[in-house]
Amino acid sequence: MRTHYSVLALAAVTLAGCGSSVSTPQQLRGVWSDNCPSGMIQIDESQLHILYPKREDFDLTAAGFDGKNLSLSFETDGKKITDVYVYDGKTLAIDHVITESGTFNSDKTPLTKCS
Repeated sequence: MRTHYSVLALAAVTLAGCGSSVSTPQQLRGVWSDNCPSGMIQIDESQLHILYPKREDFDLTAAGFDGKNLSLSFETDGKKITDVYVYDGKTLAIDHVITESGTFNSDKTPLTKCS
């Protein structure tokens, strides 16, 4: 019985080490905007790019998607930020932003995928 638990513990540690990279869902990668072809944001596999009004690039520290809510976490100026988007199968709208100082609601403007 002891050997069985040791093998399971080793498997859990090994799997935890494999899951260290950030990856966004393939179907949500691309340029999104409320006025295509001009992009507002671009989601890559492990980066978020703010394209408008000022270009900013962020390496993602975490990404999660449950089929409806997309969470993208990154750091800027040493502060952790998580943007939470709602995906309805066609559009993506930022719902709220979580920072160290609190949670802030967004205007929820729906974005369509430009590319």
